[in-house]
Amino acid sequence: MVSMAGRHDEPHPDDRVHRKLAVALVALVALGPLLSSALGRPGVFGYLEAAFLLYALYQVTRRRSDLLIGLVLGLPAVAGTVIDAATPDRSDVNLAPLLFATLFIGFLVWRILGDVLGGGRVTSEQISGAISVYLLVGFMFALVYAFVALVDPNAFAYSDAILESETSVDADQGMSIFTYFSFVTMTTLGYGDVTPVSLVARTLAFIEALLGQLYVAVMIAGLVGMHISRRSP
Repeated sequence: MVSMAGRHDEPHPDDRVHRKLAVALVALVALGPLLSSALGRPGVFGYLEAAFLLYALYQVTRRRSDLLIGLVLGLPAVAGTVIDAATPDRSDVNLAPLLFATLFIGFLVWRILGDVLGGGRVTSEQISGAISVYLLVGFMFALVYAFVALVDPNAFAYSDAILESETSVDADQGMSIFTYFSFVTMTTLGYGDVTPVSLVARTLAFIEALLGQLYVAVMIAGLVGMHISRRSP
């Protein structure tokens, strides 16, 4: 089994990189919006996002093969996310951080998929990596939705309940909303309280819904089935 950060060296046997990353992602997606709401500080989600990106950057740069691209994409993503959380929402300030964070998450997805698909025997660590990819894709789409909303404030329509609970719905405050919308879309649950209106937003939404269903049905189910069958006598 190879680590998320590279194929050239075997990781320490106790180094469960993908499992730790999956736990960190669940904490970010589940607890981030709740803490922001409970504390009344929307920027809290942004700081938690920066902490996660910093942790992911640490994992990526543990192998020299990924050091350069990890630093080129990861450092601007972390720094930009902190600036994004600490400043008011403005397209000239927030677009670049969202772009770098999206590119860095995309790199993580590509790197972890290489580990998951490149191994021989299916292990629980590979399954954890596949779950991490699923969560990362949902988070990446949330960043893309926030980017689209900054460029076009009319790209999404929001229910009265959301508009009453939020003073604004864009990059920083909107990240918790778009994270919620992303995972609701990816699981095809669709409550209808956030609606993609523009052509770009609608196209992204149906692409994410399609990817989410195919990924669970093909990738995760296939890996779990192979893992169970190989453990059976």
